[in-house]
Amino acid sequence: MSVQTVNSSDKLYKHKTQPEIAFEKTQTFLNRMLRSTTRKWYPYQYGLVHFQKYIAAKHPTWNIETIIQPLSLGNINVYELLDGFVSYLMEKYPDFTPGTLKHYMTGVRSYLAFYDIDVIPSKFKRKVKMPRTYREDELPLDAQDIRKLLLACNNRRLKPYLLVLASGGMRATEGLAIRLMDVDFSVTPTKVHIRREYAKTKVPRDIYISDEATQYLKQWIEWKYQDRKIKGRTIKRKTVAQDLVFTVYSANDPNSLYVRVLGEFEKLLTVAGMDQRKDSGFQRRRKITLHSMRRFVKTVVSDQVNQDYSEWFIGHNKSPYYTKKEPERRELYSKKCMKYLTFLDYTTLENTGRNIETKLALKDSEIEELRQEMAEMQKSQIHHSEEWESIRRDMAEMKKNIRFT
Repeated sequence: MSVQTVNSSDKLYKHKTQPEIAFEKTQTFLNRMLRSTTRKWYPYQYGLVHFQKYIAAKHPTWNIETIIQPLSLGNINVYELLDGFVSYLMEKYPDFTPGTLKHYMTGVRSYLAFYDIDVIPSKFKRKVKMPRTYREDELPLDAQDIRKLLLACNNRRLKPYLLVLASGGMRATEGLAIRLMDVDFSVTPTKVHIRREYAKTKVPRDIYISDEATQYLKQWIEWKYQDRKIKGRTIKRKTVAQDLVFTVYSANDPNSLYVRVLGEFEKLLTVAGMDQRKDSGFQRRRKITLHSMRRFVKTVVSDQVNQDYSEWFIGHNKSPYYTKKEPERRELYSKKCMKYLTFLDYTTLENTGRNIETKLALKDSEIEELRQEMAEMQKSQIHHSEEWESIRRDMAEMKKNIRFT
């Protein structure tokens, strides 16, 4: 048995390059993993591919499947094996980030635990030295940056998709998994249902998108299902409730659609002059990604409402004690958030600007009133000081007179 990879150059990180492991035990483990996760399954698979390569290089007598028995019998020290795996990865792949190594190690440890090879966390921490992970703040986006991207975008599908992400805050695949039946145009703002099977936390939720995103989304759906003339024949396309909103054809897999949309977005970043890359990492990822829209929404919603509402809105694990009825949630989004998640609707932007100017003028008026009150208080204080000084002199004069008498 051997490990088969689509790409022999070890570049296992391309979207169309997924390694295949031809071992029964590893396939059994990965199939079990699929029950509880979707995309998080891939780092486990990549980690096991590298683990097999390490075993083949350092322990050619065994493979990823047969090494289970000597590990269970104690003939091989599991901690020495894992520490050697870390050293192997750092030596052969120096561009791997500490986060990548951590993901791969998590996959290998999970695989070993699945076959009753226990790794005690305290011993692992002492005997296996993992590289320290340094967290780097992501490049923040603001409304001006998103507006610049949208103005540079002439892709009929990408623009409504970006507006949905930048006002709804869903993850990239969650947005691509939206079906026609998941969008409720009958309420304002438009309500969007995020399906359980594509949510990271496996919890479905209903969120909202801006009126601006709604307008572009309707235009996209109308264009998508319009009658087409092909070789003189008129072809009518029927709307099916289960159709994915952002697919042109009848595809129903958001993950395959993600590859196409990501390619379109990367081209847009280049056109807009915003395609800078990070200095570190195997792929040197771009500083601005589709996930940057989600960070922007989280920041805006948290600033305008509160943290609990923002955690619920973007689909994080919120406090079980934070509950609000749907009309209240919708009103909060409409009144407090939507105007800050609008980028091309200049009427809304002008009204928001006027509101800000009005608030600033009101603040200036309040500051002027406070200054006047402070001036009056200072005058009053000076007057009282003079009175106290006069009383003090009178008291001193009275004491002097009493002493002489």
